[in-house]
Amino acid sequence: MKNAFPLLRRKGGVPEVKYAMLSAERYMALINHYVGPAPREQEEYEVALEELTKLFHCTERNVKLIVRKLQDESWITWLPGRGRGNKSRIRFLVKRDHFLLEFAKRLAEKGEYRSAFEFLHQYEEDRTVLDQFLQWLNGQFGMEKFGAELHAKDVFRLPVYRAPLTLDPSELYFGFDSHLVRQLFDRLIEYDSEQQKILPKLAHYWESDASGRQWTFYLRKGVLFHHGKTLTAEDVVFTLERLRNGAMNSWMMETMESATALDSRTVRIMLSRPNWLLPRLLCSSCASIIPSDLNGLDESRFWQLPSGTGPFRITHWGGNGIELEVHARYFLGRPYLDGVKLIFMPENIPNLSRLKWEQLIANDARIPADAGGDWQRIETLSQGCSLISWNRNKGGPQQSLSFRQAVNLIIDRSDLIRCTGKPGYPARGFLPMEEAAHGHRRPDPEAARQLLAQSGYDGTPILLVAAEAECEDAEWIARQCASIGIPVRIRYGNRGILSRIETAQEADALLMCLVFADDEICELETVLQRNSIIFQHLDPGLRRWIHQVVDDIYASPIKEKRRALLEQIEIRLQEEAQILFLIHQQLNTYVHPSIRGIVINNLGWMDFKDIWLTPAEEIASERK
Repeated sequence: MKNAFPLLRRKGGVPEVKYAMLSAERYMALINHYVGPAPREQEEYEVALEELTKLFHCTERNVKLIVRKLQDESWITWLPGRGRGNKSRIRFLVKRDHFLLEFAKRLAEKGEYRSAFEFLHQYEEDRTVLDQFLQWLNGQFGMEKFGAELHAKDVFRLPVYRAPLTLDPSELYFGFDSHLVRQLFDRLIEYDSEQQKILPKLAHYWESDASGRQWTFYLRKGVLFHHGKTLTAEDVVFTLERLRNGAMNSWMMETMESATALDSRTVRIMLSRPNWLLPRLLCSSCASIIPSDLNGLDESRFWQLPSGTGPFRITHWGGNGIELEVHARYFLGRPYLDGVKLIFMPENIPNLSRLKWEQLIANDARIPADAGGDWQRIETLSQGCSLISWNRNKGGPQQSLSFRQAVNLIIDRSDLIRCTGKPGYPARGFLPMEEAAHGHRRPDPEAARQLLAQSGYDGTPILLVAAEAECEDAEWIARQCASIGIPVRIRYGNRGILSRIETAQEADALLMCLVFADDEICELETVLQRNSIIFQHLDPGLRRWIHQVVDDIYASPIKEKRRALLEQIEIRLQEEAQILFLIHQQLNTYVHPSIRGIVINNLGWMDFKDIWLTPAEEIASERK
């Protein structure tokens, strides 16, 4: 047992891990075959090479190579039989449960968390081993201290269940990516949802002319990018021009005519028409300022480890996780943490295998198992909702208003909440409203059947596309549709697939969850962003009408009027059953008592710059 896993102690990449996994699986095959669930008292077992050729499905020569490798790993002792008719004997040096646990630990220590869970899930009958592994894994997250006490570094390790698709602000689509961008970059200004006002950020002051077409921003002095470049007006101009000419979020700058650096710290933005919403647009993560020199790299290399002005800089981004390091010269003050390590965990871990250290990702509230004791539970209401979007740019029964209304009438939102076990309440629009929590939206199957008959529906199956995490909801919806004679085919996709325009175009309907970090901006994004599923599903006439309303929104300096215009868009989407609003979800997370300063933001995450950590021994002394 001195060195039971030498393979995993070697330096190397994926091939070495796969090689180690194969050897481990062969050891498990041997021990399961000869020892079984009830091990005999004797330590040695008789073995015939012919048996092993069948067990490993290979030649006798390869069996000998496998045996030699397992001996090299110090997992078995092989005693060859002497003479004709004498069988060889095998001795297992590592007990089965101990082997499973220790091998999974070694994989995790190498950052191969996905491989560790895949390995353990091959032996699902060993639930006790999985529980022990999870208990050990929980201890690997949280605060880490490196170095002597006076100069110790505080690093926060955290598991997450989905890797970002991009850290390029102009290409943002998902909430988690947006959250990470806010740790690395800053915007000219930022919106405080609690105070409901715009606050200075990279710009210390801004003003506009009376027409709302000319805006001037004045930058702070001495702001540094992570690679040492000083922020100037040229960086702002470069960022805005790049955003306007991009694909994903260019809608944000559609009213911009020009951006000009009047001097090194003054930027003037000229618009083609009044846009009083411009400051709010510039608060978006998509408008995060990037360096005009891109750190001296070409675009593709720069986005592998991008440089911003934010409180943390990225030092590593690989298949197993992301590492952030504090930006010690951050212009708003150095954060407490010295670093953050985000460990990518497999998305398909069952709920029973969830970790206490898991934190919220937008619309990804998996409740960790056995998160009691000292762990503090934080509840927040998702600023957004789950919904079904109908594709009106594809032929099929969903083209009929009566058909769409029929599906809406057979969806019992309260029953959906009960059946999936996801806390929340029925949604009546994009954003939660207090009165909606007390209302009950009753289904009406009989009226649904009448509308279905009225639509002339001929029994054609519909294709419902959904995220893998929404499988329970999708299957429930399919059962409801089947109850009035509508067959539903479900196709699941990961985040990368769901962000593609082609996916939206192929679906008859798409089940999705929206989370709004900023109310006005995110509501507009759902109907204006090119890759938005809802945008892709709108018919041309509805798109034109929405653009006309958006022009009125931009032209109004009064927030209440803009709100009323946004509600007009929402009402039209409801009247045409373009969108079927489902549930506002209650999000839960569990926070270890050593974490202080935690506030869950509108993206369902914590801002790392606000966190500070208390040593475990200090917490223990407080409780005495």
